[in-house]
Amino acid sequence: MGSKGWKHTKATIGSILVDLGKLTFGSLILGSVLTGGFDPFQTFLFGIAITIILFITGAILVIKSKE
Repeated sequence: MGSKGWKHTKATIGSILVDLGKLTFGSLILGSVLTGGFDPFQTFLFGIAITIILFITGAILVIKSKE
């Protein structure tokens, strides 16, 4: 796979990670707060941490693929 192929792959993986961050936010944070299944504060912190990690990793991969 050439340089162009790796750039496209990085952009695709980055986009997927950003989308996973969105899904994590929606499912863990909003779902648990609405249903009250787990401790809302711990779930909120865990969801925020995972979302931030996924967003940052995805954004880095998308930016690097554009260079």
